[in-house]
Amino acid sequence: MSRSKIKHKMSVVEILLRVFFGFLIPYVLVNGIIFFLFIQTPKIIVTEQDSKDYEDNKIKFSIDSMLPLTDVKTYYQESEIAYSKLGNVYIIDAKDNGSYQIKVTSLNRSSANSTVDIETKDSVAPIINLDSAVITGNTLIISVHDNQSEINYDNLYATLENGTKLTPTYVDKSSGTVQFQITDGKKVIVHVEDATGNHSETSFTIS
Repeated sequence: MSRSKIKHKMSVVEILLRVFFGFLIPYVLVNGIIFFLFIQTPKIIVTEQDSKDYEDNKIKFSIDSMLPLTDVKTYYQESEIAYSKLGNVYIIDAKDNGSYQIKVTSLNRSSANSTVDIETKDSVAPIINLDSAVITGNTLIISVHDNQSEINYDNLYATLENGTKLTPTYVDKSSGTVQFQITDGKKVIVHVEDATGNHSETSFTIS
């Protein structure tokens, strides 16, 4: 075989190798990367909240995304609300019970949604149990309780018709029993507040 034919065959192999390594592999890699980024979806990571005071709730979340984000929106009962950001952590001030929604969109227009239900905030007034009220002479004994937060016994009092403010003469926090000694008049209004500031009042008539 002549040198010219060998040289010609080697040139064809060389061309094929150059096409393979110089075009096909980069083409596959580039398009593979583009496809990989195209199918990427952002991920919302919500930090579980455990409110102990039944008053302050903050929903904290972060976003895991390989692409830059183009939009982050938060909603309460489908109405858009504001959020704050501290570093990579987003914060929603959950002022009321209900459903909070988070929606994020990345550069490739992929989006993610997350819903957080808040039911720990105490917005219900404490209960004064009328059925258990006992009136003996000038002594009024009642029981109070709250289904979520605790009773604020430091702000539990009664008022008389003449405006006089009475503090309890006896309190049993374990049972919620409260006693007042009525000093004047026939009507008394008991005021009860829970730890989050919810207030209720009930009037009693002393016979």
